[in-house]
Amino acid sequence: MLHIDFWKLGLENPRLNAWFGGIYRSFFQALERAGTKVTLSMLAPDREADVLVVPVGGGQDSSSAQAMSGFQGSSVLYVPSGQAWFRRDFLERWREYILFAYGTDFSSLTPSLYETVGIKYHCLPFASDPAVMRPLDLSKLYDVVFVGNPGSGTGRHEYVEALMKAANNRRVLLVGPGWERYGYPFQCVAWGDLLNLVYNTAYICVNILNDEQKRGAQTRLDANHRLFDLAMAGCFQISNALEVVQRYFDGSEVLAFDTPEEWVTAILYYLAHPSQTDSYRVAARRRVLAEHTWDHRATRFMKLVRSSLDDWRKKPRTTSLLLSAGRYRDTILPPYGVTKMVRRAGSRLLGRLLRLRKQGSQSLWDN
Repeated sequence: MLHIDFWKLGLENPRLNAWFGGIYRSFFQALERAGTKVTLSMLAPDREADVLVVPVGGGQDSSSAQAMSGFQGSSVLYVPSGQAWFRRDFLERWREYILFAYGTDFSSLTPSLYETVGIKYHCLPFASDPAVMRPLDLSKLYDVVFVGNPGSGTGRHEYVEALMKAANNRRVLLVGPGWERYGYPFQCVAWGDLLNLVYNTAYICVNILNDEQKRGAQTRLDANHRLFDLAMAGCFQISNALEVVQRYFDGSEVLAFDTPEEWVTAILYYLAHPSQTDSYRVAARRRVLAEHTWDHRATRFMKLVRSSLDDWRKKPRTTSLLLSAGRYRDTILPPYGVTKMVRRAGSRLLGRLLRLRKQGSQSLWDN
């Protein structure tokens, strides 16, 4: 039985753990059903594992470099899109430890970038868990529900603004940090049974991918987990980002529109014709059960690990003082050079001095 150890995944952050911890746990359970032992390490990687999975980007590089250095075995990189993160020097230094990289972006840019450093990239999109996201026979409390964070990228306010202008007396619920301008307090719902219940209280659940997730086939196309969860929950969904949605669902399953005007027009139409939503809900759930569960992702992930691990074990390892020094640097320094470090430190110091000066002036004035 293969043993895979996942390194932190950002779950040491309580808020991220609430939002994404349940999703990762569903993936881990699917891996275990596929015959794999799974651990999640926070303090030190489990050196008894066969493979270590480490996230990079988003300030995680140094921690993951420490984990790979301590593990000394084969690693898999969990990466954002190449448009968001690609550190050639880092990847070249750690390449001989890396089986492959994977992420949710399916544009042509990300695999082509990793190919230049001799690392294979595989798109492994999000999925959903039928034991958590499922249809519920509930009274509809809201006409439209959106659960999402407008601060995770740009572009969502444009759609919500159009919706709120057209809503009139419609019952709209926005859940997430950052919807205060529309009269909704800061509130979050952890991924899990409660979120599924919220979804099932709406006639229409909307999905809004941010601008960064839908830059185009040559740059970035990146489906969020909501696309699959709403389908699994048996909800009627209207999304934006047609190019992203149509990779996983066709137009008889999930409706998608590329402009706020078209998107809002569709919402208003189906609120006026609710009986026409049933076929979409049924078809979308049928598709997600057939192709987009975490069991599907776990099966594919394990095939990639096993085939890559066989090849990795045959390759010789190289050592040099320069390479070792570079890897050591990655474990103790941030992912930018000395010049930028000095600049950042100087900027922070200057800001602190200016604040102290302002406070001192204010104190004199008060006296």
